Amino acid sequence: MLLRIDSTRLRYLLERRRERIGFGHRETHLAAVAEGLFLILTTCTTSMGIWWRLGFTAIAVAVTVYAVASTIITWSKGYNAGNLYRELIDLDRTEIRSSIIAVNDGNRYLLYHDTGWDCDFFPNHATRDDESENLRTLAEYLSRGFDIPQSDFTLTRVGGESHEKWSAEHHETRFYDYVLYKADITRMPDAWKADRFHVDSKDCRWMTVDEMLADPRIREINADVVGMVKARL
Repeated sequence: MLLRIDSTRLRYLLERRRERIGFGHRETHLAAVAEGLFLILTTCTTSMGIWWRLGFTAIAVAVTVYAVASTIITWSKGYNAGNLYRELIDLDRTEIRSSIIAVNDGNRYLLYHDTGWDCDFFPNHATRDDESENLRTLAEYLSRGFDIPQSDFTLTRVGGESHEKWSAEHHETRFYDYVLYKADITRMPDAWKADRFHVDSKDCRWMTVDEMLADPRIREINADVVGMVKARL
């Protein structure tokens, strides 16, 4: 997964976390404490001369104290590589990673109405990192969400594009990563043969690219995706 992170924000995060980075895992420090205690016992019971024993004991005590301090810091602050990774993910300026499915009937494409956005969209699903897993997820989504058996279509990856759009939620330009797939239908469901139809609580319709671009709402919300489909199919 590609992360797009502003360098200023990254520098600020690392500056804030500099005192927490480098203390390792809790289990590692606990093991170091145990090793330090064992080393102290060993140096105290060795048959070496008194000065040698005192020297090695002092070193063992110092190592143990450092391990105990590191353990306390790690446990109290609870910060590790996983925490840092999650914070880096939060800095990512990629708003959406979405796979788009283009289902065509001649020069028309299948769209469904999203009531939340009050806009018609191509069938779409969040993109998985693994391609085979993504294909499996998309096939299940199209089959279950639009009432078509998986045996009646095949999905082919066409390509991907990244677009920059203003995010009203975040008040900044964000990146939108799209992967386009073409669905080849071998048997059209009867319900799909109408210009408008309803499946699985979805209101669906067929539209040409020109009709989409002529629709003010689609043009406002989804013009970049429509343009991608127009250019690639």
